Amino acid sequence: MSAAKLHTGKVLKATRKTYHVAVGERVIECTVRGKLTIDENDYTAVKAGDDVKISLVSERTGAIEEILPRRSQLSRSIESRAYQEHIIAANIDQILIILSTRKPEFKSGLLDRFLVIAEKNRLKALVCINKIDLARAEYFQPYREYYARLKYPVFLTSATTGEGIAALKRRLTHKVTALVGQSGVGKSSIINALKPGLDIRIQSVSERTRKGLHTTTAVQLFPIGKGGFVVDTPGIRELGFWEIYKTDLPEYFIEFSRYIPRCSFGNCTHIHEPGCAVKAAVEKGKIFPERYENYVNIYDSLKSAHYER
Repeated sequence: MSAAKLHTGKVLKATRKTYHVAVGERVIECTVRGKLTIDENDYTAVKAGDDVKISLVSERTGAIEEILPRRSQLSRSIESRAYQEHIIAANIDQILIILSTRKPEFKSGLLDRFLVIAEKNRLKALVCINKIDLARAEYFQPYREYYARLKYPVFLTSATTGEGIAALKRRLTHKVTALVGQSGVGKSSIINALKPGLDIRIQSVSERTRKGLHTTTAVQLFPIGKGGFVVDTPGIRELGFWEIYKTDLPEYFIEFSRYIPRCSFGNCTHIHEPGCAVKAAVEKGKIFPERYENYVNIYDSLKSAHYER
């Protein structure tokens, strides 16, 4: 097939069988050529956010022929497929970590797990604390101030009242931003608030379990104007790390870097060793104690070395 017959597009939505690809102003429903199939279950290498080359079968249908080189990707592991990388989306500029004040309750431990993944993937991270209409904003001010000092901008929003949405949207223009967070925190509601008229289906938190109900079932890109896209991802209750190990973890807690050279031991874990400058900084209030506790919890959950499988 000649190169002249191929068109460049961006994958807006990827399911197991069909792929929606934006080519200019058109959205083409595509299948994938067999050469891009990666296993016996017909899973393919194509992900939402990929830039691809397609051939047209008709005005509205086509086939993906080639995946163009990715500039970035967001990955995690899946508990049911141990030691297997799951690429959530490709060609991401930044991630927006969304938590809620209530229903489900705010969890700083989950926030820090997402920030570790952002650092591992070398992605800029923004933080959104949604449903601020259900809580006292001052309770979240210490988190806002501390994480902002680490260059993680924090937005307090309400998709219901519109509070904070305009300021958030300004940080998303001209970027491809992956929205991540538990089910029920309001990812789809925020997208609807950012781009009225999309009318993405939303669902409330389960009254029985107090956990978010899954509304999004496939990764999908939505245009929000001025060249910006937001990537809606299925709610993640269990967040698996991909190729993140104990020895690497301190570098992903970026405020540790100024103290690590002062530790008494070169291989300090920053948990139990004497003469640890990181622990001293926690005791002096220079490192947020709750974030340090999250570090310890994450450290305990990780494998010790790259060869532990």
